[in-house]
Amino acid sequence: MTTVTDAVVLRVPPALDPPWPSSAPDDPLPFEWPKGGPPPALAVPPPRRPPRPAPLPLARSTAHMAAQRFASLCVEILNGYRPPSQLRPMTHPQRFTDVSDQIMRRTVRIRMSPGQAARHGSLVRARRMLLSEPLAGVAEAVVVLEQGETAWAMAIRFERSDRPGFGAFGWVCTLVQVV
Repeated sequence: MTTVTDAVVLRVPPALDPPWPSSAPDDPLPFEWPKGGPPPALAVPPPRRPPRPAPLPLARSTAHMAAQRFASLCVEILNGYRPPSQLRPMTHPQRFTDVSDQIMRRTVRIRMSPGQAARHGSLVRARRMLLSEPLAGVAEAVVVLEQGETAWAMAIRFERSDRPGFGAFGWVCTLVQVV
């Protein structure tokens, strides 16, 4: 006489119904696992987490927009397309002379008119800008500039202004250092 200790019972599912009965949770599985349950690989997986939503694009602060505007204006001054006096509305009144001197010193070092620079393909271009706001109402930017094979940096400090219509987006330049 032979005894069967481990039996596997298979049921054929109905044609249109799901393979697992959803109405009766106490129904046994279609087969029984020997020695205490299913193998670990077939154990019930942990519930899935919903997928993370895509990160929203970071909104640019007004300091970033002011720094971009100021840097592009400086590039146009360095290329000779604008006079340095156009920095005045975006610069603190007591610091305008220092800021314009820094820009003009670099302009003298370039020693090319805009027409010559354009013909030689050596216009000044802004390669990259990094901005940080270390304190509330203070922003510091670094702009990497290039002209042909030469690259240099320009550090800019902005402070928030409470005067309406003063500066760019409420920010004024207080310091420029061209390295």
